[in-house]
Amino acid sequence: MEIKGKNVLITGASRGIGRYIAYAIARQGGNVALLALPSDLKSLQNLEAKLTKFNIIAKSFAADLSDSRQINDVTKKIVSEFGKIDILINNAAIESVGIFVHQTEQVIEKTIAVNLFAPILMTKRLLPDMLMKKSGHVVVISSFAGKLGSPYQSVYSATKAGLIKWALGMKRELRGSGVSFSAISPGYVSNAGMYADMLKKAKGKLKPPKAAGEVTPQKVANVVICSIRKDKSDKIVGSPLLAAVSVLNELAPDLVSSLLYLFKISKYNKELASVHH
Repeated sequence: MEIKGKNVLITGASRGIGRYIAYAIARQGGNVALLALPSDLKSLQNLEAKLTKFNIIAKSFAADLSDSRQINDVTKKIVSEFGKIDILINNAAIESVGIFVHQTEQVIEKTIAVNLFAPILMTKRLLPDMLMKKSGHVVVISSFAGKLGSPYQSVYSATKAGLIKWALGMKRELRGSGVSFSAISPGYVSNAGMYADMLKKAKGKLKPPKAAGEVTPQKVANVVICSIRKDKSDKIVGSPLLAAVSVLNELAPDLVSSLLYLFKISKYNKELASVHH
């Protein structure tokens, strides 16, 4: 699908990867509906003003995606403003990092609601119109944690794994309909976003293991564009090693568990969990 002239809804657009995706879409000539929490509305409107310089339509909307009623209301409002949504990019997420037994039920419930249920519900609200027009694309921003089953990110990993399989199942279900799905799974994202915030909080005391590496938010945004234009189903964004580990994890998960320990990735995630807490 070409992006120029299309209406694109981006959740979690006020910060992190979401802002980079918004700029990437605007550069392609796509109109953008920017969605974030009410507390981030000022930042969102700031972004809106900058994006209009690309001669596209940009509008800001606010909702708490852990609340299904707010999802329904804001989706109706966005469709009313834009007439239709051609591309949905489900980017909003809660980075649930921590020792599982110490996480509250409230945190677990909200993580599942925002990371997994909200993208599914928003898609359900927008999909009928896409199917009627026989054109549309839905992107989910997952994570390499969803490929791996990441220690100290178990709930987060579960939601991101769910997104990957849901998107793949939907793409297979709707084959030939004109509507497609893509799942994007970045590794540790530097410079912007939840992971970068944790590193900033650690004040330089934490450095990712070389085996894991980092990826820039701009690269993630570029892969989103490529996945829409070339209809890619499932993309890992990071070093070639991550893709290899993903395959190995399916074949020999116990071996990968040992490698995570050997390469100090488990230890690093534990340290991130302590900073996040």
